[in-house]
Parts: sequence; C-alpha cells; structure tokens
Amino acid sequence: MKQKKIIFRDTEIIEFCRATLDTNEIHNPLVMAKLGKRVIVPGMFALSLTVNLSAGFLKNHAKSLKVLFNSLLSAGDFVTLCTSSYNDNPSEIRLSAINCKDTLTSNNEYTRLSVKETGFKTDHEGILRRLEVKPEQVRKFMQLIGAEDKDVAHFLFAVSYASQALLRSISQPETEIEKEIDETISKNTSISPFYHTLDIHIPTPFPVFDPVGELDYFIHFEREKPCKLYGAYVRCEHHGKLIFKSYYKLVGIADRIILRMAKEIKHHHPV
Repeated sequence: MKQKKIIFRDTEIIEFCRATLDTNEIHNPLVMAKLGKRVIVPGMFALSLTVNLSAGFLKNHAKSLKVLFNSLLSAGDFVTLCTSSYNDNPSEIRLSAINCKDTLTSNNEYTRLSVKETGFKTDHEGILRRLEVKPEQVRKFMQLIGAEDKDVAHFLFAVSYASQALLRSISQPETEIEKEIDETISKNTSISPFYHTLDIHIPTPFPVFDPVGELDYFIHFEREKPCKLYGAYVRCEHHGKLIFKSYYKLVGIADRIILRMAKEIKHHHPV
C-alpha cells in the first residue's frame, strides 16, 4: 500500500486549471467566494495525483484504468491518496482519494488500474479535435502531480487534457448529438456536463511520447438519455501514435446540486 496525505490549495487548483485549460467557474476562487463556497478540486487533478503513486504499475503492467467520480473535494480539504492491491489480487490496484469518504468509489464499484483489457468497443472513428500543447503546460502539470517519471506524467497529461477536447466538441458542435448537448447547456444554464465514469484502454507497450506541440483527440458521442446522459468515445493520438482509447459517461447535473456539494467558507483555509 502507498499513501500520501495532501491538502488542496487554491493556488494549486488555479495552476492545474491553467495547465489543462480548464475554465469551469467552480474552480475559480473569486467566483466561488461570492457564493460563500470553497473552490471545487478538478476531478482529474485528484485522479492524476493518485494514479501517480502507482506509476510503476501503470507503466509496466496496466492495460486499463477504470475511474468513478462519486463526490467532490474542495480547496482546504485534507485528503489521503491511497493505492493498494485489492483483496491481495496482484493484477489490480485500487485507487482512493479519501476525505470524509472516498471520492473515487461509488457503491460497490471503485477506481482501479488492472492488467485486464477494457470491455468497451474501440472501433469508432470520431471527429478530430486537435489541441495545442505548450511546454509550460506540461512542465507545470508534472510539478503539480509530483511526477518523477516523465512518461507517466505525459500519459496522465494527455488523459487530463481530453476534458478540454470534449468541451471543444460541445462548444463547437458538428454532429446532431454534440449540438443537442450544446443546446441543453446553452438554453438551460443551470445544467452542467459532469463525468460519471471513465474507462481507459492503455496500449502495449506503454506509449512513450512528448505531448509538446499538439495532441489529437478523435471523439464520438452517443446518446443514452436525451438532455441528460451521454457516452463519449475518445481516442488520443500523437503524430499518429495511439496514446489511449477511452469511454466517458457524462451526466447533466444541476448547478445548484453541484454548489450544494461544495463546502462553505466558514473559516480561513490555506491558499
């Protein structure tokens, strides 16, 4: 078992959002302070920090990463990041980020790295969303997650940056489903797209690349429940080399519910 106790600070959250181009206002201290709330920690920040604890397993053994986002973490939270062999199974590593509860666990499901392949289809072509990557983005990302292995850091950056590609697909829609999601958010500004689960297929051998320059994301949306639940197949490539294939479940959540889960500013917390 590996553990790391951390506290999420406003300054680090701001820097992570700059590195991944995340402009969601729930991560903005000025906006949230006006609502009497603490900043919400980006899910990919908590995930990247946790996965990094088992960098060796990710790079040398894992073929899949299954992620569940069950609850929110706020700035000022003391969190125990933990990776462990689940039920003494050497082929699987359980990932946890625990405050009052494990934000990466939901009911009987849990976030994990596994040597088993993912079960989702991976043959969707998708629409290309090419994103520029600057050196300072990658450098800051590596620093924030405490990465010692640059190959692992580059992979986790590509996974985190996929969020920006998905948002580009929604804000610059080309397909009918993308337009439907965009209209749902634009017409009903009290609804936001939120990750529910994420499944990632990790190629063998582990992809070694330098993301600086650009990353290509091929995205294909599917509708599960109109205006509420969608699936997104995302394939990430770098100069034609496969970095990962993934499947996201995105659910529309009312902003009032998100804000209700965010912790109130009752006293000073570290910035």
